[in-house]
Amino acid sequence: MMMISWINDNPVSFVLFLASFFCLFQALFLKKDFFSPANIYCFSQCITLAVAYLKLDYAMTDFKLKTWLLWIGAMVSFCGGCLFVRLVAKQKALPVGVHPPVLQYGYNWKLHILFSFGAFLFFLVGVCGILHTAGHLLVFDDSPGSWMTQDSKFGYFPLFYSSSPLAVFLFTVSSYSRFNPVKSLRVISRIMVFLVIVLAFMAYPNRTSLFFSLGFIIISFNFLSKRISPGWIVLGIVLVTISFVAIGSLRNQYTGTLKNASTEYLMLLPYRYVANNYWNLDYAVNAPTDREYHSFTYGIDFFSGIFEYTGMSGALKRSYRWDSPFQESIQKIAGLNTVSYLWELYKDFGALGAILIPLVCGIALALLYLQLGRPFGPRSVALYSLLAYFVMWSFFSPSYKQGMYWFWLIAIYFVCTVCMKYLPLPANSPILDKVADKEECQEQITA
Repeated sequence: MMMISWINDNPVSFVLFLASFFCLFQALFLKKDFFSPANIYCFSQCITLAVAYLKLDYAMTDFKLKTWLLWIGAMVSFCGGCLFVRLVAKQKALPVGVHPPVLQYGYNWKLHILFSFGAFLFFLVGVCGILHTAGHLLVFDDSPGSWMTQDSKFGYFPLFYSSSPLAVFLFTVSSYSRFNPVKSLRVISRIMVFLVIVLAFMAYPNRTSLFFSLGFIIISFNFLSKRISPGWIVLGIVLVTISFVAIGSLRNQYTGTLKNASTEYLMLLPYRYVANNYWNLDYAVNAPTDREYHSFTYGIDFFSGIFEYTGMSGALKRSYRWDSPFQESIQKIAGLNTVSYLWELYKDFGALGAILIPLVCGIALALLYLQLGRPFGPRSVALYSLLAYFVMWSFFSPSYKQGMYWFWLIAIYFVCTVCMKYLPLPANSPILDKVADKEECQEQITA
């Protein structure tokens, strides 16, 4: 009876939880890859909206029809793009499953490690900036949250210390025994992955960077070591929720009215960080008829992440009075300012763009996933793992609006491409200083 009563009270959450469980079910019993593009999109969107629709906070109200059309339309569009690529691949008899990893003897792992240490040094510049400004690592500060506000006190150093996941990405790729044949480099990589994560957390206890690093490790492990079972995924969600509250408490983030808040109230914060993305989305796309919360950007702001470090993006936002990444105009509750990626697409291209662009993204990601169906190299698995994390986090943030993420994408592509092109010479390779026969001699003379 209690179960039936709960379903009657939460029909939307019940349906969405069922959809989420189906994503886990097919990975467990149908032996499908959980991290396929359509599956991770559906799972992340459904389970987060299911949680939001529990309405544990007064701000989470029922979606209006326009919001539902955007949310469902984008999901159907993205999955439709993935399905189209899969059907074409099957028609051409191309493998659509994930190929087991193979040792990459034709890849310059020494050069890869060198680039990885370059990314690590880039991150260390940011750590030095924190030490110079704060005088110590922030985890040892009495109030770390005071250093982690919208009004940054670190100048350009956030670009450096927030790039710790880039170093983790590069070291992680070279740490798997089924992928990298050089044992000494694998050991170095594993040590560095641990060192970078710990140092990054101590320097700047940021949830985003930590979850990004751990997320990439999990996704790459699925492709380069052993397929991750749904049970571990559920356990990971539980651990993320617990660590979310723990890190917030460590940072002393909840000051003022929250300083003496009850444990029950603090435990509600993870719910709010999930739900506010959806109540802000509904609040934004259903603006009153007499005004808009945010002016239409004509697609210009879509490219703000690419040009962020040129100064053009900031100048355009100030000139046209567009919101910054903190979404000042569409916060339903002050301070809870994140929003689903659909809002960014909607304000840039309107409802049509919010539905069509996920179609293009679904096709592109499915094509990249298709490369994992045959023996793949570091570039394919690194790029897909990075983009898959963006998809899993799309309920929370439009990653393409962040210039730093474009920098990571370009850096990973560059490093993996260069290491494929400039291969190491094979050991004990023979030097041919003699002509094999008379015919070859004659060819060289005539040439």
